[in-house]
Amino acid sequence: MNGWQGTTPQQAGQMLVKDGTTYINNMQKEITNRARALSKQLQEQLNTSIEGGPVAFTKRTIFFNFIQNSNGTRTNQIIVRSSQLKYLQSIIFEQSSETKFVPTDNARLNKQGNIVGLKAGLNSKRYVVVEQKGKKYLIDTTKKQKKGKQSKRIVAVRETKKRKMIFDFFENAEKGARLILNNVNGQFKFTKG
Repeated sequence: MNGWQGTTPQQAGQMLVKDGTTYINNMQKEITNRARALSKQLQEQLNTSIEGGPVAFTKRTIFFNFIQNSNGTRTNQIIVRSSQLKYLQSIIFEQSSETKFVPTDNARLNKQGNIVGLKAGLNSKRYVVVEQKGKKYLIDTTKKQKKGKQSKRIVAVRETKKRKMIFDFFENAEKGARLILNNVNGQFKFTKG
């Protein structure tokens, strides 16, 4: 022990306790800093994997939290916010299909692929849902239909569409956590849920 000035076993024990506590605190702080950086990196990976770029809502999906437990241990959490979870679950956790209005070529879309002014158009009755032969269509009431031609009024058709998984959150988070902890000795527990 370099620089130790103690003369009794009691002083040696006190120094070990003090230095051990300092070492543990520094190690926990380093792991927390690495986990916080990993959460930012995961958010950036999610943002780049979204075609057309993410909306502001999606840019705030992943966040970091740590809990200082009463027994001196820390719990570092990389979490998907619950408000975004329902919307993004099928593209970051598991592939699924959902029934929704799929835009046609006649619809004006923004860069994320959504129909421009859909909510306002539904409220103002510009867009109306019509059912014909068991299929539902979203039509634009401001456009006139020409006889004998396929309607330019149809903006979207309601059908089941499979959403492909663009970002595997659990795989990327676990791989990143193992990478940031590969040169740290200790016991670590990874949990999903």
